[in-house]
Amino acid sequence: MLYLYDNAIVKDLQNSFDSDNANDSVVKVISPESIISLVAQMKEDAVKFPVVALDRKPGTSIDTNRTNFTRIHKGVQSVIDPETNELYYEKAIPINLEYDMSILTTNTADMDELVKEILFKYTSMYFLTINLPYECNRKIRFGVVIDPDGIERKSGSYEYLSAGQLYETVIPIRCEGCVLVSYTPAKLVRVTHEIEPIIK
Repeated sequence: MLYLYDNAIVKDLQNSFDSDNANDSVVKVISPESIISLVAQMKEDAVKFPVVALDRKPGTSIDTNRTNFTRIHKGVQSVIDPETNELYYEKAIPINLEYDMSILTTNTADMDELVKEILFKYTSMYFLTINLPYECNRKIRFGVVIDPDGIERKSGSYEYLSAGQLYETVIPIRCEGCVLVSYTPAKLVRVTHEIEPIIK
């Protein structure tokens, strides 16, 4: 389900640069699963710069500051399926999710403008929403913010094959409020009670 967070950030960035058509945008935004194909396109010289590439950092960990024993182990009642009469319990594990946002340009002017726009966008907590494609038709809202101490400027050090040179800046971002969810069904059973009248 982590890809839902990836896609939300990438789609929002695409809309920021060009709301009409992400494929013809001036700035190309690359999702984590497309980074390998980016390298292949660079070898064929088929990439148009500037490019913003999002890469999820490995080693996603559990956010122990937000764990809740009941929500992790038993779950909470979330939805009833009217057709099967099943009640679904939602289990949730809070996670720490971090990314490296790499900006690649062929000149410093483009680099400066893109870095400026991204810094202003994510310096304050920026909120996005994902729709869960599971049994519960539910939305999760999460925040995205920059780690200001980890910005790394690799000006002129990124070799673009043998044809030229690229400028690269890596901006680390982290997400707040992300969870992994799972649903467990429980069959609802009708229970009736007969109450005997009290005779005095």
